[in-house]
Amino acid sequence: MEQSALIDIGLPIAVFIIMTGIGMTLVPTDFQRVVTRPKALFWGVVAALVLVPMASMLVAISMGLPPKIAVGLVIVAACPIGTTSSLFSYFARGNVALSIALSAVGSLVTIATLPLFANFAIERFSDGDARIYLPVLRTIGIMVGLILLPVIVGMFIRHKAPAYAARAERLVGAFGGVVLVVLIVGIGVSVYGRWAEILASAGPAVIALVFCAIAIGFLGSRILGLSGPETVTVALSINIRNAAIGMLLAITVMNSPEIAVPPALFGLLMYAVGFGLVAYGRMTIKPLPPGTDASTS
Repeated sequence: MEQSALIDIGLPIAVFIIMTGIGMTLVPTDFQRVVTRPKALFWGVVAALVLVPMASMLVAISMGLPPKIAVGLVIVAACPIGTTSSLFSYFARGNVALSIALSAVGSLVTIATLPLFANFAIERFSDGDARIYLPVLRTIGIMVGLILLPVIVGMFIRHKAPAYAARAERLVGAFGGVVLVVLIVGIGVSVYGRWAEILASAGPAVIALVFCAIAIGFLGSRILGLSGPETVTVALSINIRNAAIGMLLAITVMNSPEIAVPPALFGLLMYAVGFGLVAYGRMTIKPLPPGTDASTS
């Protein structure tokens, strides 16, 4: 995909707007839940941002993926938790407060973990391909500018104008969906002529990663004795990711549409998984009486 002003400037601005929308869903008490409900929150963050990226490396190695597809798989596995996970948690009768806290804390943790996992994957899979490069300091700067700063801006807007933030957040959510579709179409056009070959290698790997993520979410939550709502919420948070961040890094920093293919495919598949987990939650979790805290269920 050739670089252009639309990509170099428009894509970061679009991601900034999306992350500002996430900030509009947050309040300081969301971060305070780290103290009040530490087990579920700690497990969700570790599972999503440490164990799933490690699983993606095992998938890449076991399936013998091409270097750029392998790197892209690890990058999407290390992407921040998506804001729509809270909406899916609500419909799945999960713990929405936990979901919001996971998104908030996970966004901060990702600033450090994503560059580390991405560069580890590059060292492991690139075979000296000089075109695959992700500068750590620049990437951390991008993550701060496109995750931490807009989240703070969004929280400030919500604090000063909550009614406006509520309306704007819905619009930003729709805008995020449009951006994701545009990115996926653009990536498809960029690899036109090789799409069958690339999909043949990336598609099964992305599906395998999704199943690994679901297994990690459910098995770990059950071992730790989390409640049904907490378990479904963790599984959703692991599988609903901000894939646009991964595509942005692949396209604007690494100059490789091939690396962006796994994030693009994951960005499509994660919603199918989300609806499946919603169906599971509604079948297995009883509705709570009004005013009941889901975290105690």
